Amino acid sequence: MDINRLKIMSKLIKHLPGISVYWLFILFFCLNQCRNNPTAPEQTPSSLKIEAEKFKIYAGGILQLKAIAQLKDGTTKDVTKEAIWSNSPGLAGKITKSGKFITNAEATGKETVTAQFQGQVASVVIEVTKRAEIFSILPMRTKLLSGESIQFKAIATYPDRVQEIVTDQVQWKVNKPEMGSIDSKGLFQSNAGATGFVMIEGSFQDVIENSILEIVASPSETIESEFQMVKIPGGTFIMGDDTSRYADEKPAHEVFVDPFLISKFEITNNQYVDFLNQALGNGAIIVESNLIIGTKGRFPFTAYLLIQAGQNFPSEFIEFIDGTFKVKDGFEDYPVIRVSWYGAVAFCDFYGLRLPTEAEWEKASRGGQQLEYGTQDGSLSHDLANYRGTEGRDIFPDLAPVGQFPPNPFGLFDMAGNVAEFVHDIYASDFYMQSPSNNPSGPGPREPLLNDVSDDDRVVWRGGSWFTGARFCRSARRGHIRRGPDLVEQIDVGFRVAKSISTN
Repeated sequence: MDINRLKIMSKLIKHLPGISVYWLFILFFCLNQCRNNPTAPEQTPSSLKIEAEKFKIYAGGILQLKAIAQLKDGTTKDVTKEAIWSNSPGLAGKITKSGKFITNAEATGKETVTAQFQGQVASVVIEVTKRAEIFSILPMRTKLLSGESIQFKAIATYPDRVQEIVTDQVQWKVNKPEMGSIDSKGLFQSNAGATGFVMIEGSFQDVIENSILEIVASPSETIESEFQMVKIPGGTFIMGDDTSRYADEKPAHEVFVDPFLISKFEITNNQYVDFLNQALGNGAIIVESNLIIGTKGRFPFTAYLLIQAGQNFPSEFIEFIDGTFKVKDGFEDYPVIRVSWYGAVAFCDFYGLRLPTEAEWEKASRGGQQLEYGTQDGSLSHDLANYRGTEGRDIFPDLAPVGQFPPNPFGLFDMAGNVAEFVHDIYASDFYMQSPSNNPSGPGPREPLLNDVSDDDRVVWRGGSWFTGARFCRSARRGHIRRGPDLVEQIDVGFRVAKSISTN
């Protein structure tokens, strides 16, 4: 330290006796450092910018920001810890001295974050979004033929029960890269020759979900084979019936439907119990007072199935004993009943399938021959279907095991009678007046989410049942029921599954 600065220190001590000698020493040390190590002009910043992986974060999350200075010599310097940080209005979160933006647990909105460094200023806007209460990947468990691809989708359910498809916001991974790869849009491509189980992992916000995919070598091992699905050729047919007494079947109109697959049989108790046990193990359902309630997927918080009998139909087919679902002996191949539309859709989603549309169902029922009834020859008798009453081959006072009567020309069983069948469509009595002619799917969304539906919506069932008379078993008949019905009384509606066929 030179003589001049010692003289200055002496004067300060004399005139400002309250100043600690310690603090004076610190002051002069800093002055000395600045004098001996001045910032070279080429090392001064010419601009400043804020960087982050993204400028979007969920409520309750933490986002690390960086302040990067552009120096006059053309280089850059990370000045995150040296910058002065602030944010406004401060309702959704707060920025720390180290550049971490910490959001509030409940608040959402936009925050302007500012960094200052040696006269340079930079600002960015950070969007704070809702935090997902539930994150789901669909399908949850399915099979794929080796060398083929499958599209996964991801759904976020927020605390206000609004849902969002977030497939392209998910970080996707495969636990066995030698089996195949998945892209940023959730499309998994299996490698030719690869077989076995692979786990698909998706992470969104701070939640991770998995799906189990079995890659198989033979078409006889696929999910389509498991549900004995039949290909229905694409083409046009006449939908509706101008001669009907029911106005909602009019006008008859020509409809084109793409080729699709549909299950040969109605979904059975045995098949639904397999789903329930897998879904329970996956945390996708809970059991409350004999009611099965969804916890993941498109329709969490909704009732799927009741396993309790009612007064007018005392039979029970499914039991829940010691944490496991089981079909009562002898009823394995009976169609599942007391299932809601939500429960039918959840079953389909779990395996990567779907319900048929109303148009698809009618095309399949008509057997390619415009059949009035979806039976072997288009007529209706107790030798061809299980509907109200007993006679001939129909010895069943109520439900029958699936496949007890001859199939229709497409090879589909029980398209008339046994149980009526849920389809995808929301019911609208005047829909045929405005229906598209190409692949109609009803007045609602093609893939409805929780916020798109209401228990009071009426959904369509087709085909009639053991409980109904002949006119309800016609191919053109449009039955309808509340989406969230009284499951105790819902004793004659089930469903079958469908799947689109790629036209590429």
